[in-house]
Amino acid sequence: MIDQAGQLDRRITIQTFSETTDNLGQEVKSFSTLASVWANVVEKVGREGEDGEMIAATKKVEFIIRYRTDVDEEMRIVYNNNTYKIQAIQSADARKAFLKIVCLWSDAQ
Repeated sequence: MIDQAGQLDRRITIQTFSETTDNLGQEVKSFSTLASVWANVVEKVGREGEDGEMIAATKKVEFIIRYRTDVDEEMRIVYNNNTYKIQAIQSADARKAFLKIVCLWSDAQ
């Protein structure tokens, strides 16, 4: 587990979901950057299996960041040109100094 901020050695981008209306009045769904933060990245489990009619690889990854209150499960994380869907957010320590974000990556996105 993290006990020093110096262990946050990877740069990640937290993106938030937004809906806007274009010039034609159509609803446009997109993601915009909430913040770029330093993180500790821990790759947990990977597997390969069928997703519908195609083979898909998935990987569970934990991102540890400094504690924030503005992150939720509707958001996503971009790291090393891969997009990770947030599954759970937990306090990583009793003092609320760090936040653990559990994510899932899939090549079938």
